[in-house]
Amino acid sequence: MTKRGLGSLAYGDVVQPWGRGAAAGGFVFLSGIDGVTDEQGDPVHGVAAQTRVTLDRVRALLADAGASMDDIVQLDQYVADPAERAEYMRARDAWLSAHAPRLLDERSYASLLIYPRLATPAMRVEIRAVAYVG
Repeated sequence: MTKRGLGSLAYGDVVQPWGRGAAAGGFVFLSGIDGVTDEQGDPVHGVAAQTRVTLDRVRALLADAGASMDDIVQLDQYVADPAERAEYMRARDAWLSAHAPRLLDERSYASLLIYPRLATPAMRVEIRAVAYVG
C-alpha cells in the first residue's frame, strides 16, 4: 500500500500550517477542516455560517482527491459549544440535503463531539472526513 500526501491546504491565498490529508489503500483521509475564514480571508462568524464554509471545503477537497461526499465512510464533527449543537445540526442537515442527500439519508456518519478548545476561540466547527474510493 502506498500513501500519498494531498498537498498543502490553502484558504484563499493563505497557506495553512497543516496539509489537506492523505490517500492510501483506496481511502482519502482529510485533515481537520474549518470555516473560520472565507476564501478571501475574511472572518466567518457563527456556527451555521462556519458549518456551510467547512462543508463546502470538505466537498472540494474530496473532489480534488477523486472522491465525493457519497464516498464518506467517517465524518468526525467537532463543535466548540454544546449550546451550538442544535444550530450546527440544522445547518449541517440543510447543507447535506442540498449537496449530499444520499449521505444525509444514510446517516452513516455518527461522531459529533463537543470540543470546547478547538484551534482558536473563533473556530466553532471542525470536520475531519474519511472517504473510500476503492
